Amino acid sequence: MRKKYWMALILPFCLGTIVFATITQRQDIGNSNNIESVNGWVDGWAALLEMNEFPEAGWNDLPVNFINSERMKASLLSLGWKTDHILEIRDDLNIQAVQEALEWLCNNTDSGDIALFYIFTHGMWMSHVLHWNDWFPAKWKSLDTSKKVLIIDTCHAEEFINQVRDDESSHISVACCSADEIAWAGVEEEGLPIIGSVWNYYFTEALSNSSADHDGNGIVSVEEAFNFSTPLVQKYMNEKVFTVPEFLQQYHDLGIYPENFTEYPHPVMDDGYTDQLIIPEFPFSIILPIFIVITSAMLVVDKRARAKLCV
Repeated sequence: MRKKYWMALILPFCLGTIVFATITQRQDIGNSNNIESVNGWVDGWAALLEMNEFPEAGWNDLPVNFINSERMKASLLSLGWKTDHILEIRDDLNIQAVQEALEWLCNNTDSGDIALFYIFTHGMWMSHVLHWNDWFPAKWKSLDTSKKVLIIDTCHAEEFINQVRDDESSHISVACCSADEIAWAGVEEEGLPIIGSVWNYYFTEALSNSSADHDGNGIVSVEEAFNFSTPLVQKYMNEKVFTVPEFLQQYHDLGIYPENFTEYPHPVMDDGYTDQLIIPEFPFSIILPIFIVITSAMLVVDKRARAKLCV
């Protein structure tokens, strides 16, 4: 019984060591592929911008209760990002608001950090109100980090990443559809399964889906999440949206005929990053709770063992 008693004390420390070694191994995997910084944990900073209500006449609201930025935030938090490293801006997306979001990223992001910028709004709002391509690309290129992730979730989204394709620093830019395509965001009254951006839904799910881990290294990269989610987006659109005549007609009214394509839409990724870019963080704050749980469980086992001995 004394042997069992000592095992009950030693085992938690062994298990804790295993947990730490496992996470460290995941870090080493990243290091071997130039994914993570060799100087320790990499901080991630994210600006999430979403517009649902539009003040100007002639614009259609997108009443999805900011579910797109919420999904993106939840995904990042599940990967270990810190809450105070995520900036959320909702509605009133004018040039000043976007500039302030970029300034926040610039002020907080170091050269080895991850800078993620996500925006959901109308594509025409990007062009005619934000005048995106007139100033944003230059500001984005000047961001001093080698891990930039730009995510555009709008109609004609590729149009707003084309101007940063020549960025000489390491970067990944993702557009939910090509420049001549219309994106889809479901609203509750339509009765479809997915509310909000269909692309956002599948991409954020893929970031923490082990099935998306194509190379089997235990970590889902941005590239893997993009490649895994794209056919799921296309399948949903073809089977759930375009099979409803009313919804298909909305595309026809804009001169777009998705039924003429084998797949639609066509998300775009400009991958200017060497190897793969991963966005999880593995801080000590994750290790400690795991260790506490394991230790507590083993102490319960030990207490029961000693109780039996007394009987």
